[in-house]
Amino acid sequence: MYQLPEYEEIKQQLTDAGMEIGPAEVQALVCGLICGDFETSLQLMQQELFRDNDAHEPQVQECKSTLLQMHAEIREQLEDPVMGFQLMLPDDDIRNDERAQQLVNWCQGFLFGFGISVRDNERKMSDVAQETLSDISELTRLDVESVDADDEEQRQQMNELEEYLRVAVMTIYEDEPDDRD
Repeated sequence: MYQLPEYEEIKQQLTDAGMEIGPAEVQALVCGLICGDFETSLQLMQQELFRDNDAHEPQVQECKSTLLQMHAEIREQLEDPVMGFQLMLPDDDIRNDERAQQLVNWCQGFLFGFGISVRDNERKMSDVAQETLSDISELTRLDVESVDADDEEQRQQMNELEEYLRVAVMTIYEDEPDDRD
């Protein structure tokens, strides 16, 4: 099984490739694409992330390779409830307000990816999946400025939000019809 590079390594690859998206948001976008419509997710990922970049640049090629592997790894994680899906967020030692901002970015990336992936898709979602999407949308409104940088209780709340998002993505993925083969 392929193991994704660490958050900081992917962040550097994205920067080197001239992309204005961070690791949390790019992982979430890929997750949203996969959860929305796996069949078109790879094509949409390449259209959304690489349309303005010079494909012949070595940094872009390296980044594209990493993101293609990320796509495969995310799908594998979503298919395996034992291994489980994990959000790509910075290390726990960052300030609470910075972590909160990355959670907001993650939610925005997921909703964007999911939205473009299902826009031409007429599938019906369960009430649970619809409610879960609504919750993710609400999290994009998190008041990051009100988060105390070092409050331990808020750190625990961030951990709980991360766990909720992890389960939410798996719930939405599992709600998808079984046409992923």
